[in-house]
Amino acid sequence: MRPSLIPLLAAALLPCTAGVLLAQDAGPEPARPRAAPKVDFAQVASVSDIGGTLHAVAAGWRATFAADGGVVFEPALGRDAARAASWRMRLAAVARGGERLLETAGRAPRTSHDRAQATRHWPGADERFVATPQGLKHSVVLAARPAGDGDLLVRCAVESALAPATGDDGTLRWTYANGDGVQLGAVVGIDAAGRRCVGTARHAPGGFELALPDAFVDAATFPLEIDPLIGPAQSAVASLDIDFPDVAYDAYSDSWCVAFTQFLGGGGTSVVATVWDADTMAYGYGFAVTQTGDEDSVRVTNVAGTGLFALVWVNYGTSNSSICGLAFEPVQVQATSVFTIDGPAALGSPTVSGEATIYDDDFLCVWHEQGFGLLGCTVTIDANLQVSATQIQPLAGQNAVEPALSKQGGNAGVHVLAWIDRPLGLPGRVRAQAFTHDLVPIGTGVFVQNGAQDCAFPAVDGDGVKFLVAWEEQEVANPSALDVRGKLVTVGTAGFTSVGSALPLVVTPNDLDYAVDVALLGDKFGVCWMGNVGTTQFGEDCWFRAVNGVGATIGAELRLDVTAGTVYRYEHAPRLIGRIAGDATLPVDDGLCVFADQNVNTYDSDVGLQLVEAMGQGGPITDLGGGCGTGGFASSPGPASLGNTALALELFAAPPLAVPFLFLGVPAPLLTCGVCSVIQPIVANFVPNNAGSATFPFAVPGTPSLVGFQLDFQYVSFNVSYVGCPALPGAAASNIVRVTLAY
Repeated sequence: MRPSLIPLLAAALLPCTAGVLLAQDAGPEPARPRAAPKVDFAQVASVSDIGGTLHAVAAGWRATFAADGGVVFEPALGRDAARAASWRMRLAAVARGGERLLETAGRAPRTSHDRAQATRHWPGADERFVATPQGLKHSVVLAARPAGDGDLLVRCAVESALAPATGDDGTLRWTYANGDGVQLGAVVGIDAAGRRCVGTARHAPGGFELALPDAFVDAATFPLEIDPLIGPAQSAVASLDIDFPDVAYDAYSDSWCVAFTQFLGGGGTSVVATVWDADTMAYGYGFAVTQTGDEDSVRVTNVAGTGLFALVWVNYGTSNSSICGLAFEPVQVQATSVFTIDGPAALGSPTVSGEATIYDDDFLCVWHEQGFGLLGCTVTIDANLQVSATQIQPLAGQNAVEPALSKQGGNAGVHVLAWIDRPLGLPGRVRAQAFTHDLVPIGTGVFVQNGAQDCAFPAVDGDGVKFLVAWEEQEVANPSALDVRGKLVTVGTAGFTSVGSALPLVVTPNDLDYAVDVALLGDKFGVCWMGNVGTTQFGEDCWFRAVNGVGATIGAELRLDVTAGTVYRYEHAPRLIGRIAGDATLPVDDGLCVFADQNVNTYDSDVGLQLVEAMGQGGPITDLGGGCGTGGFASSPGPASLGNTALALELFAAPPLAVPFLFLGVPAPLLTCGVCSVIQPIVANFVPNNAGSATFPFAVPGTPSLVGFQLDFQYVSFNVSYVGCPALPGAAASNIVRVTLAY
């Protein structure tokens, strides 16, 4: 039987003449963040070819490059903007004096690109578009000095419903009456020697005209570049507005995909996907989904068998909506075209589950149709990025709402779908059904929670055998308050084999704790949620904590935040993924939590990323020396971390026939006998000897107050050839090891 630290801690708190060191109370220190990156999406911008269409995107804008040389620029004006804006420009001509150097009418340029810029190759000139957080840096580069005299002129055609205007600073703008729209930055000429010259811009019939003075062109070293910046013009909200993120992990590329909704204005929305290096959190690239309609409610998963990320979202039309998707390979950025899974109809609430095994090439998708309940299918993306889907099948009746799929199915290829069964006029109940990776039901469904209190918005993840289902539940004493509760369930070949007891994951009386998400982190689970103490409007925070394999919490709660200041205080919509979701064999217990952080005055929103870990590096493990005779060498590989259910206390190099006993105690004066020094044991356990080695798995609770608690251990072996202790001839002691607990 494994000893627990609880009786050790109790013993340490008793008055003792041995000078026992009391455990140190860690107080409200946070649980395990693996790192705390302050990811600034305002600095994100890139170019990508998705499904054969070249896009550029940043948090504050998006652009689409047409085959004819045109570029459609759309500023993300934010959710409070009355209308969205669209502005299309195309290079029309380059001239000097009265001589035309380039006419583009009737021509289509060759286009090349990397993740930072797109280049149109015209005869005698390159037109570059560099993605920056502030907008598209548009430049025309002339390789050789143009013939003729006079100023160098670049003319561009513009198509837009926005009205041409000029700002107080002389910048060209195309805006609505309130100032929202697009603006052109300062015009600068730069030659090959680095000399710079300020040019001019002016509105012209059907577009605008850029100019560099004749003297600078004559003296310039070529190639010569003329470059203004195309960017958003906003009258009120200058910050970005992105919200409702989701996250997935791909083991092959060791990368995260973070997808979110971008607000264009006028109720218009777009889905944006970004890719990040999993270890360094370096930004890779991003792209925006462009299709007719408004994209929202995005979910992302990983298909380990083909190393793909798959996005699924709701595309809202004028009267009905569709469930749509896109898959892409993160290294080469090769992608499918946008595909429709179902619709148009009254559809919403998509949820997806990928594959943590390398032997499959599809993912599960479930969604809600009003009046019908839950529908689903599997979507296959083969190695050639060809998309196919199984027939759509009904999964739960019309009382079923708020579906949630496990993030993946583990090596077993078993997935769990949880949802709320909400008959008219009755409280919501949590129900679940297990499925194969081909969405074939396994056994019958079960009620995970079927009580009198209203339940809502479940979340679930697991390893294909054991799953944690969590949900928000109305408090008994205060029906206006919510708690987060959960249950562990197991699945066998015939369906569910057990449903555990209710777990009080987050229970704070009179508090609002809701919007829970769950992810498998190694052999443990991570849980994130929203919490609001009291009734302060927009006072919610997002939190994370780890849960061990039997449902006990590990450590304290970790508060999630990313945006400095008091106005960005509404943290909401947290989502969580573990790296094990990309490969069920990975020996890892870390993941990434994403959430939104909203300004309570202007309602613009940022997205935060927080690396988390179920069990961290723990505290120091120190060899204190001591011991005597042939007692062997004691050590521990760690980690001395809260929640480590099998901290190995090891013995090496003992005699093969020795009978070792593990002594466990706390820092105190040593017992001495002859030349031997031995700790004062509170617990002593026999441990089997295996050819001179022994190991004892010690279960460390997740109690936050145990941070800093110190445990000493030592092996005392009998039946050895040693007479160092007159009181115990034939006994020898190993060295003493001190373990200090931490996260």
